[in-house]
Amino acid sequence: CVEALRTHLTGLRQAAAASSVADQVHHGVAFHREIVKASGNDVLLAVWESLGIEVWTHLSIRLFRMRLCENAADHELLVAAFERGDPDAGALLRDHILGYAPLD
Repeated sequence: CVEALRTHLTGLRQAAAASSVADQVHHGVAFHREIVKASGNDVLLAVWESLGIEVWTHLSIRLFRMRLCENAADHELLVAAFERGDPDAGALLRDHILGYAPLD
């Protein structure tokens, strides 16, 4: 899972450099799909897939992330946490997701 996350993080960085929102969405969704798949919970994966994540990701990047490099950088902390087996990775992931839908 961590190797796949690294691959998609590289894709996020390359998409930011190319100013490609479409590629940011592709790699962002694939990044999170890897985490959901790693849970080993097929029901969770099926529900996650049914949510139209691509649409929501596209909207959140356009509405809340003005600079694509910010989106790529947001994922670096997650990869680092998973690489070191950080027990707080779940909390980091929760904060990461909620950061794309500010309440203000």
